[in-house]
Amino acid sequence: MQLVVTKEKLSSVKSQKSKEVELLFRKYADKLTVNLELSRALVSNQANKKIPFYRWLKYKEAFSSELVRFFTTKFRPAKNNPRILDPFAGAGTTLTTATKEGWHATGVELLPVGIAAMKARLKADKANIRLFEKYLSNVETLPFELLESSYRFPHLRITEKAFPAKTERSISAYMSFLNGIHEHDIRYLFWFACLSILEDVSFTRKDGQYLRWDSRSRRTLKSDFNKGRIHDFRTAIGNKLHIMLEDLRNRNGGSYSRNVRIISGSCLDELPDLPSNSFDLILTSPPYCNRYDYTRTYALELAFLGYDEEAVRDLRQTLLSATVENKSKHKQLLAEYRVRGRENFYSLAVNAFYNQRALHEVLRILCQARDRGELNNNNIPHMVENYFFEMNVVIHELSRLINPGGHLVMVNDNVRYHGEEIPVDLILSDFAVAAGLKVECIWVLPRGKGNSSQQMGAYGRNELRKCVYVWVKPK
Repeated sequence: MQLVVTKEKLSSVKSQKSKEVELLFRKYADKLTVNLELSRALVSNQANKKIPFYRWLKYKEAFSSELVRFFTTKFRPAKNNPRILDPFAGAGTTLTTATKEGWHATGVELLPVGIAAMKARLKADKANIRLFEKYLSNVETLPFELLESSYRFPHLRITEKAFPAKTERSISAYMSFLNGIHEHDIRYLFWFACLSILEDVSFTRKDGQYLRWDSRSRRTLKSDFNKGRIHDFRTAIGNKLHIMLEDLRNRNGGSYSRNVRIISGSCLDELPDLPSNSFDLILTSPPYCNRYDYTRTYALELAFLGYDEEAVRDLRQTLLSATVENKSKHKQLLAEYRVRGRENFYSLAVNAFYNQRALHEVLRILCQARDRGELNNNNIPHMVENYFFEMNVVIHELSRLINPGGHLVMVNDNVRYHGEEIPVDLILSDFAVAAGLKVECIWVLPRGKGNSSQQMGAYGRNELRKCVYVWVKPK
C-alpha cells in the first residue's frame, strides 16, 4: 500500500530564505509517496544480522538482502542473465543476493573492509569444508597464552590501547597460527574471521562519526561510557568460525564466484571506464551527506589491513566527499575526463550542478551562517557542495550505463544543518532528470529519521525523510 505525501506531512524544514527549495518540492510533490512496504529494518543492516554470509561482518551501512530481492523481482527484465550494478557495493549485499536470483552482478567499492567481506564470500564458494573443520579444531586447542609470535598489531594513533593486553597477545598468536595454513582460501577465511571480531574484543564501539571508547581502556577519557561485555578472543574467534562453518555447509554451489565481478576503487574513477548500456538494474546506497567518516569508524579494521596514517588520509580523500575534511575533486575529475576524451560529457554534468538552484540556495544559507560564526564547523558548506558535485557526476555516469527501460534505485537520507533540511532526495532526483532519467517515484519510509541533539536543541525536533528513489531510463 502506498500513500500520496501531503505537503504538511513531508515538506522540507521551512525558512523564509528557502524559496527555491519550496519550488523544488512542488516540482516533485506528486512523486513523493509513503510506501508502507518499506521499513527501517528493510533499508538497513538489521534484517541481515541472522542471514548466512551477511552475518559474518557487522557492516551497519548496508541495506538488507530482502530489499535487494524486492527490487530484483520487481524490475527483472524478460531476458536471460540480467545484469545488475552496485556502484557503492559496501559489503556486497546486492551482489550476493542478486546472484542467487539469477543475475550477473558487478560491484564497485573503495573501502577495503567491504572488499574483504566480498572476497571472503568468493573464497567461501570454493573452500574445502573438511580442511576448514580441521583447522577450526586446531584453533579450539591452540595454547594462545604460550605461543611466541613476532606479529604485533599495526596500530594507528586512533587505535592505540584498543585491546586488553591479553587480547592483543592472543591476536598475535592467532596470526602466527595462520602462517601454518597453506591452503589460500582457508587461510583467508580464518584471517577474515579475526578482522570481523576486532570491535567485539576491543574497548571500542562504532558510534556514528567516530569510535567510542570504553572507560575501562587505558585512555584518558571525558566520559564513563561502558560498552558492556568485551568478549574474550578465544571465545569470539571460536564462535565466529563456527558460524562461518555452518554457512559453508549450506552454500549455494559457487554461483557467487562465477557471476560476480568486484571492482576495487572509487566509482568516480571506475564508472567512466565501463561501457554504456551495460546494466538492466542499478541498486545502491551511497554514503550520506552526514559527516560520517568511514576511515575513523573502521579504524581498527584498516589498521589490521595494514593501512598506515598516510594511507588512511589518502583513503579519506578518495572516498566520496561526506566529511568536513574532504577536499574538492573538481580539478582532478576535469583532468581525468580530459585524458579520456570525454570533456563534453563532464561539462554537461557540471552545468547540471550549477543550474540546480535549490542546492545553491542552501549553500548560500550555510555560507551566511558560517560567516556569522553560527556553524559548529566552518567546512560544512564545502562538504555539502563537494558531496552534491560528486554525486551529480556519478548519477550522470549511471544514466549512461543503464539500458533503456532499466531502473536505477537509490537509498539515501535527507540531512539537516543549521536548522535547514537539505532535500537530498529532490536535488539528486533533479540531477537524474538532467542526466536523462525519469523520476518514477520517490518512496518515503513511513518512519523518518531524527535529528542530532544539538540540532533539536537549537531548532526543534523535525523528522527527516528517509527515501528510496526509483528512476527509469526512457526507451
